[in-house]
Amino acid sequence: MLILFFSICFSISVYAIVKYIGDYINKKASDRSEKKGHLPRLSIKEQYAKLPPKRQRLVIAMIIFLALLIVLGNMIFALIGSCLYIYADWNIKSKKAKKTADLIDLQVIESLSIIKSAVLAGQSLQNAMSVAAEELKEPIKSEFVQISDELALGVDFDAVLSAVSSRAKSKEFKFMIDTIMLSKDSGASLSGIFDKIIKSATQRISIKNKTIALTSQGKLSGTVVSCIPFLIILIMYAMQPDMIGVLFTTIAGNFLLLLVMIMILIGSFVIRKLTEIDL
Repeated sequence: MLILFFSICFSISVYAIVKYIGDYINKKASDRSEKKGHLPRLSIKEQYAKLPPKRQRLVIAMIIFLALLIVLGNMIFALIGSCLYIYADWNIKSKKAKKTADLIDLQVIESLSIIKSAVLAGQSLQNAMSVAAEELKEPIKSEFVQISDELALGVDFDAVLSAVSSRAKSKEFKFMIDTIMLSKDSGASLSGIFDKIIKSATQRISIKNKTIALTSQGKLSGTVVSCIPFLIILIMYAMQPDMIGVLFTTIAGNFLLLLVMIMILIGSFVIRKLTEIDL
């Protein structure tokens, strides 16, 4: 009865939160649309797509919690599942963003060489950006394509570079754009500045790769340490199912599992942050 009561309360809470978020988004969309003379109604999928990533993660975590609560009938296991999803989603997206930034860092040197060659060939800096958009590959290609498209629409070059710098996912790419802006305004020689940027970017990337190699053992140790408790539980369950089964069949055991899970996730997060060196 207690589980059923909590399930009903949580269902009402999830419905209220999702409805509030949807109404808030629709209100904002309606306010913007009133100025344009039409009032479109957003679908649930469109409402979800407009949410910030953190709120999207929270909505999915609440849905997982509710589904596990209904299927398993255990609030602690449902909470553990939600926590695992939040950590896994954050970890995967964080690694994906870091991988993209690392790829852009490596492509910065190639993009600078292309822009430098185009400038030395007598083309303007704007045309050199268009040349880079044609010759480069993803993920940096999309940035130069957007720059080229905005310049073709007549947007001010400084405004375009400022917008690109503000949304840059890579520090090397942001440094390159900022340097281009400063050198363009100061009238300095672009080819000489590009040579210095290429040299400094090459050195920083080399140091970064060495740092990643030196910290890889610590990251692997953190992963192994995080997996050891689960391995021990499985081995003990195979050897003494009655003793370990208490963790899954009693409230005290469930709370102990939740505590272990929280400590493991916190430890994994701390180890990861300790092995990350911001260059």
